Amino acid sequence: MIRPQILDALLEAGGTAEMIVAAVKAAAREDEARRADRRARNAESQRRVRQRRRSHAHRAAVSMTPADSDDAPPNENISIPPHPRSSDEDPSPALADRLVAAWNDSAAKAGALSCRGLNPRRREGLKARLREHGEAALFEAVRNLAASPFHCGGNARGWRATLGWLLGNAEHFQNLLERTPAEDAQPPPMSAEQRVASIERSAMAFERMGRTEEAAEMRRTADRLRQTIGKQGEN
Repeated sequence: MIRPQILDALLEAGGTAEMIVAAVKAAAREDEARRADRRARNAESQRRVRQRRRSHAHRAAVSMTPADSDDAPPNENISIPPHPRSSDEDPSPALADRLVAAWNDSAAKAGALSCRGLNPRRREGLKARLREHGEAALFEAVRNLAASPFHCGGNARGWRATLGWLLGNAEHFQNLLERTPAEDAQPPPMSAEQRVASIERSAMAFERMGRTEEAAEMRRTADRLRQTIGKQGEN
């Protein structure tokens, strides 16, 4: 930025508008050059810091490397315990499969949306809930949700929970853990016609949100329920 003293000097000397503009542009170029130089120095400084950190980390890793097996005599009587599982590791595929099966056998049959598997986002949620509450709590939350009519379509909008919804939010999961079957059994059951209407409303809501796959699944559920109602009426 050009200093006020320079502008005053130019005006007193009878400088033209072109001269003043040229002086302002020259000052702006100098300021930009100084800023670019400062950014370059900062970038170089950060690069050196990162390089030092990587070097320290490498030296620490080398110093912690265990000795080769050739450094010690073999001893068949020594049993090396397995490395404990870290809470930051991905859950085992067996656990994920068991959780999906438990969801489809209980919550989905009660009215929640069925689950076809865990995508990366759901696996991250599973890992977080597993770290916070442990394995048994996962299945307890699923059982409590299956016993909740509200989460299985028995609400004004016909909304139904998904396994991703349960795993993806710590507060939702905590609330389901704190529920009891007695609390969820209080609302009166919905009739088949009311369920069809609520499911249709939920499907329309999903369509407005652009979630066409879930909307289509809900419409198929509504169609199956209508067919069941029709068969019961014929009998």
